[in-house]
Amino acid sequence: MTTESWSPSPEEGDENYEWSGDYGEPVFCPTPALPFGHIFIPLLYLAAFGAGLMGNSFVVWLLAGQQGPQRLVDTFVLHLAVADLMFVVTLPFWATAVGLRGQWIFGEDLCKVSSFIIAVTRCASTLLLTGMSVDRYLAVVKLLDARPLRNRGCMLMTCAVIWTISILAGVPSLVYRKLLPMPVGPGSLCGDDPTDIFQWLSLLVLFLTFVLPLGIIFFCYSLISQRLWNPPQVGRGRKNNSLRIIFAIVGTFTCSWLPYSILKTFFHIAHLRALPLDCPLLLALRWGLTLSTCLAFVNSSANPVIYLLLDRSFRARAQGTCRRTRPLLASRVSSASSLSGGDSSVFQGWALGRGRNMRLAPRLSILQNS
Repeated sequence: MTTESWSPSPEEGDENYEWSGDYGEPVFCPTPALPFGHIFIPLLYLAAFGAGLMGNSFVVWLLAGQQGPQRLVDTFVLHLAVADLMFVVTLPFWATAVGLRGQWIFGEDLCKVSSFIIAVTRCASTLLLTGMSVDRYLAVVKLLDARPLRNRGCMLMTCAVIWTISILAGVPSLVYRKLLPMPVGPGSLCGDDPTDIFQWLSLLVLFLTFVLPLGIIFFCYSLISQRLWNPPQVGRGRKNNSLRIIFAIVGTFTCSWLPYSILKTFFHIAHLRALPLDCPLLLALRWGLTLSTCLAFVNSSANPVIYLLLDRSFRARAQGTCRRTRPLLASRVSSASSLSGGDSSVFQGWALGRGRNMRLAPRLSILQNS
C-alpha cells in the first residue's frame, strides 16, 4: 500500500484543496500543473466575464423593463440571467488567482464571499432550469389540469423558494472556505477545509442540486418530446422549433456541468480515502477538474446566445427594443451636438468681440491723448 499525497492545482479556480490519504507507506506523487494553464485560463475567464456581463445584463434589461403581457417562462429566464450575472462578477478574482499560479491576494472575506456566490448561483441555475422544465411539462402535457398552477404568482413564489434553497446550499462555502498556505512558496490560496464532514456534505449537496434536478429535467423533456411528436403531422414546424430550444438549453447545461460534477464526485470520494488512485489517475483527475471547471464557468455566458439564436419571441423583442432605442440615442447625440455647437458659437462671438475691442483700444487711446 502507498500514500498518495496530492493537492489539486490552484489553477482550478474554485477547486483548491490540500490533503494526504493514509494508505500506508508515504510515497511522493508529483502532479504537475496543466501546461500554460496560468496563461490561457485567465484569458478564458475574462472572456467569459465580458460576454456574460454584456449578454446577461441585456437579458435582465430587456425582460425587467418589458411593458405589457409577458410569458410565464420569462420569469425563470429573468432570474436565470440574474444568477449568471452574479456568477460572472466573480470571474476576475479567479482569473487573477490563476494568473498568479493559485495565490489569492484579496483576503479571506472575498475568498468566502466569492465561493459563496459561485455555490449559490450554481445551485440556483440548476433549480431554475428544473423549474423551466416542469413549467414546460405542465404547459405541453398537462395543459388543462395545470392552469391553476401556471400564473405569475406561483412563478414568483417558486423563484423565491429556489433562491432560499440555493442560499442554504451555499452556507458550507461560508463555513469551510478559507485561506490555506500555498503548497510551494509564500502566499495563500483560497480553498476548502479538507475534513471528512465537508466531503460528505459536498456529495449530498451535489446529489440534491445536480443529480436529482438533472433527472427531473430529462424526465420532463422526454415526456414533452413524446407529446410534441405525437401526432407528428400537427404543427410540425412549431414543434421542431420548440424542440431545438429545449435540446439546446438542456444540452448546453449538461455538457457544461456533467463532466465537472462527475470528476468532482471522484474528487470527494478520493478525499474520503475510499478510492485509492495511482499517480497517472491523480494527474488525469487534476487536469480533468481544471478543464471541466473552465467549461462549467463558460456556461454562464451561453444562455443569452441561445435565446437570441433560437427563441423567435426573444429575438423579436430584442430587435424591437433596439429599433426604439436607436432614435432616442440619435436624438440625444443630436441634442448634445447642438448644445456643443451653441457653446462654440457663443465662444466665437465672444472671441470676435474681444478682438474687435482690442483693435479699437489703441485708437481710443490716441484720440484721448490728442
